Amino acid sequence: MVRANKAKEKGIGSYKTKVVRHWDSICTIYSKDHVNGKGDMTGAENATKPEEPIEVSPEMAPKRARTGEAIMCMIGEMRTTFKDDLKTTDPLPFPMATPPSEILAALQLIPDFTQDDMLRSYGKLIMNERLFESLMELPMHMRKNWLLVLP
Repeated sequence: MVRANKAKEKGIGSYKTKVVRHWDSICTIYSKDHVNGKGDMTGAENATKPEEPIEVSPEMAPKRARTGEAIMCMIGEMRTTFKDDLKTTDPLPFPMATPPSEILAALQLIPDFTQDDMLRSYGKLIMNERLFESLMELPMHMRKNWLLVLP
């Protein structure tokens, strides 16, 4: 416990067992109706005073649109188009995929291609359409080496 000599240091008061510096100032600041300047009003006086209407000058530039509102507006448009899309009963077109028989026929055309290599390559090509398109663009003498290099 710190004890202070009031005669030595002004502005120190004790609060129960602790010494609080500037006790008098703290009490003044946090008192209920503290007014510290000319023309200031207490909280009760402020509450009774009617608010004055704020005038808006016509020369002011319009405020920038809120981004949140713009995003919500776009989402609203998306919702309406999505609902319109759901209303249509037309079946969706299936993506164009190369039939497995065509992939197998292309692999059988490669000269000196063993059956094991053909099966491994077939498994890779049926999973990825782009790989098959790439294979078909290669010249015949490069296809075997390219298929064996694939991971």
